[in-house]
Amino acid sequence: MVQVPATSMPSTVHIPSPLPVVCLALGDLYGLADRYITRMQGMLETHCPVPFKLICYSDLPRVVPDSVEMRDCKHWSGLAQDAEWPVTMKLGLFSPDLVDVPEFLYLDLTLVIRADMGKLLAYAFAAPEPLVIVEDWFDGGYNSSVMRIRRGPLSFVHAAFAAGESFAQRIPGDQHFIHAVVHDRGLQDRVALFPTEMVASYKQVVRTWRRDAKQARRLIDAATIVKFHGAPKMHQAFNPVYHLWRVRLNEWMRGVLFGGLPMRELRRHWSDPRG
Repeated sequence: MVQVPATSMPSTVHIPSPLPVVCLALGDLYGLADRYITRMQGMLETHCPVPFKLICYSDLPRVVPDSVEMRDCKHWSGLAQDAEWPVTMKLGLFSPDLVDVPEFLYLDLTLVIRADMGKLLAYAFAAPEPLVIVEDWFDGGYNSSVMRIRRGPLSFVHAAFAAGESFAQRIPGDQHFIHAVVHDRGLQDRVALFPTEMVASYKQVVRTWRRDAKQARRLIDAATIVKFHGAPKMHQAFNPVYHLWRVRLNEWMRGVLFGGLPMRELRRHWSDPRG
């Protein structure tokens, strides 16, 4: 494995070595789960400045690089809220009985790492709070696409869901449940938020680009990670045929050719260095 030099990582920040990076691959993910896992490994090899180990919890067999450690999560019973899109399975990450890694970085598969991760890792692992998470771009709650988890002090998150606790949630799912249970218990001091510029929303960038292309470009340039939430996902966003079907080809081409939407750059980062 080729690693970039660790010059971006302050020596005073303690990070496990190798850094455990955890992801979840549930269902077939458009029939492309293997590809998404492989490309996550590739992006980490390019942008992670410290030795790492990608650990993928999955409910199905996968064909992925040997460097990825696959773990079975079919036994995470009682966590799937919806068989079609079991996002609440992510709450198992907070259980010491299900995940035996005491401290780790979690990444959704549906994102692009576009820059050196040194500053993001330094912030995440220097924070004293057991959870570092993204503030949602649209509703002020949490977005769980990128998290640094120290598991023990957060076991109440999984325990509450497993016990059947429920809260008023605008959108049912894992990240709204995390936000609700933390606030219900008055434990906001256990949660830190990543600086807003570190993790960008592709959807927000597109909306910004429609009114201010330069600001959209600034959002991308400042981000270490770009999250593709909702639709489109990366294999769609980088495919002009998808945009033609969506009757947005002209918009896509204007974004690619005239700035603001650096599609070629993001597509290049979302790649497997093995070709």
